[in-house]
Parts: sequence; structure tokens; C-alpha cells
Amino acid sequence: METPVETNEQKKTTIENRVIGWFGRLFSYLDDIILIIVSLGIIAVAIIVMSEAFFDIFTIRAYSVTHIISDLMFVLIIMELFRQVMRQFLRHQFSLNPFLFIGVIASIRGMLIMQMGLAMGEVEWTRGVIQAGVYAVIVLILVVCYYFTSKTERAR
Repeated sequence: METPVETNEQKKTTIENRVIGWFGRLFSYLDDIILIIVSLGIIAVAIIVMSEAFFDIFTIRAYSVTHIISDLMFVLIIMELFRQVMRQFLRHQFSLNPFLFIGVIASIRGMLIMQMGLAMGEVEWTRGVIQAGVYAVIVLILVVCYYFTSKTERAR
């Protein structure tokens, strides 16, 4: 019985598939390495910010309360970014929700800082109220977006 002879075109296609597969694996490994480095950097920044916040707790000054709350909310934002990087590393489907959470946390952080600035007399009243209102509108918009995106994801 005769074995089929590969044509030059079939050999070329086989070699191209092997090369493409090799580069695909190489880039996948590089992607994983970069995601690990980014994850470690995010965790390092979160630890640094947390340690600064705890240091401020023990050396309370007039601005420390605002600064501590700002730092802690910033750590929440950083950790949401970390979760998104981990989703990429674990090859989960892309989701808009973590970015909506980051936006909500950042807006609430801005509102709290603005309200504390108003309470301490550091911010002009009109400017502070307008900024706090803008942050509140942003939170409302992001919550509505979250509602629609989660409803859409459930429908899929």
C-alpha cells in the first residue's frame, strides 16, 4: 500500500503552523510574566500606601484624617486593579464591572475628601458643593451602567 506523498505546499503549511504555534506559546509566556510583574508591583504599591496610612494614624495631625481616608480608598482602587490583572492572568472573560467599581470608589473618595475639606474650611463652599455634586452624579451614572452591564452579562 502506498503512503501519500506530501506536496511542497503541505510541507510549507505545516512549517508555518509550527512556527505560529511556537510564537503563540512564547507570547503567552511573556504575557504571563508581564502580568506577574505588574501584579507584584500593584501589591507593592498597595503595601506602601497602607503603611503610610498606618504611620499617619500614629502621628495624627489636622490633615491626617483626610489623608488616611484618601490613602485607604486609594488602596481599594489599587486592589480592584489587581483583581482585573488577575482576571487577565487566569484568562477569565473581560468584564467592565471592575472598572465601574474603580470609578465608584474614586468618586466616593473625591466626595469624602471634598466634604472634609469643606468641614475644615480648606475649600471654598461653592466650589466644594459643586465638586461633590459632580462626584455624586458620576456615582449615579456608574451605578446605572453597572446595572445595565450586569443585566446584559446575565442575559448571555
